[in-house]
Amino acid sequence: MATVTLEERVSRLEGGYEHLATKADLHALETRLTRWMVGAMIGSVGAAAAITGVIVSLLGGG
Repeated sequence: MATVTLEERVSRLEGGYEHLATKADLHALETRLTRWMVGAMIGSVGAAAAITGVIVSLLGGG
């Protein structure tokens, strides 16, 4: 049975966490998602207004 030193064990454990997100990564993701959601909401309101305008003009109103 091979003896593993504490430094080797810690090195192996620290190397296994490189693929995990950091707080900075999560903050950047939250910022991007918030911007995307606000943009999607503004786009939805614009599309709804355009559709409403077309329907009103087709029905002879306004």
